[in-house]
Amino acid sequence: MAVLTLNNVSKTYLLENRQVSALTNINLTVDSGQFVTFVGRSGCGKTTLLRIIAGLEQKTCGQITFQPTEAKIGLVFQEPRLMPWLTVENNMAFALQQEPDREYVKATVDHYLKLLRLEDFRHAYPSEISGGMAQRTALGRALCYNPDIILMDEPLGALDAFTRATLQKELTQIFQEAHKTILFVTHDVDEAVLLGERIVVMGGGQICNELAVPLTYPRIAASKEFYNIRSQVLAAIMEEP
Repeated sequence: MAVLTLNNVSKTYLLENRQVSALTNINLTVDSGQFVTFVGRSGCGKTTLLRIIAGLEQKTCGQITFQPTEAKIGLVFQEPRLMPWLTVENNMAFALQQEPDREYVKATVDHYLKLLRLEDFRHAYPSEISGGMAQRTALGRALCYNPDIILMDEPLGALDAFTRATLQKELTQIFQEAHKTILFVTHDVDEAVLLGERIVVMGGGQICNELAVPLTYPRIAASKEFYNIRSQVLAAIMEEP
C-alpha cells in the first residue's frame, strides 16, 4: 500500500529577480515499509525534496498525498540536534511529551534504548557521549514518535568511517525489526546500495532513474551483485543533466 505519493511536484525560487528551478515535475510513489535512498550530485534537489515532504518548505505546484492523511513524520538530520540540558533518555522521551500514559512512554524509551545499545548511557548528557551515540539518540527520538515515515537527511555524513559503517549495519537491523518507511538522502553511492531496497537517482531537480536492490541484508560491498548495482547507480549519476 502506498504511504506517500507525489504528483508533478515542483519548486522554484526567486533569486536576484530570476526564477531558479529546484525541483521539476517529481512523480514518486513510496510503499509502506519501504527503504528508499536518494542519491545524486550536490545541488540536485534531494534535500529540498525531503524538506518539502516534511513540510519544512512549500512546493510551488503539484500534489503530495499521505496515507493515512495525517501521517506522522519523523526527522533525522545530519546533526543530532539534541537538547544539551536533557539526558539521552529524556531527549528520546521528548518525542512523547504529549503522551499522557507515562508507563507507555517509559516502555517505549526503554525498548529503543535497548535496540540502539544506549541502555548504559541513558543518564548521560549529549556532551558526555560520542557522535555515533548522539546520532543513535536522535534516531531513537524519531522512532519513539512512532512515525509512519522517517525522513533522514545525510544522518551519517558527519561521522568517521568506522562509526558510519557500524550505524549503517544497525540502521538496516532497525529497519527490519521496526518495519518503518524510510526515505534516506545521501551523497554516498555505496551507502545508498548498502541501505536501500530502492534507489532514486536525482539530477537537475528531476528524478533521472530508479533502481531496485534485490539483495538481502546484511549486504556485502565486495560482492559481484553489489558492484553491478553500484556501477548502474554511478552510470545514472554521470548521465544526470
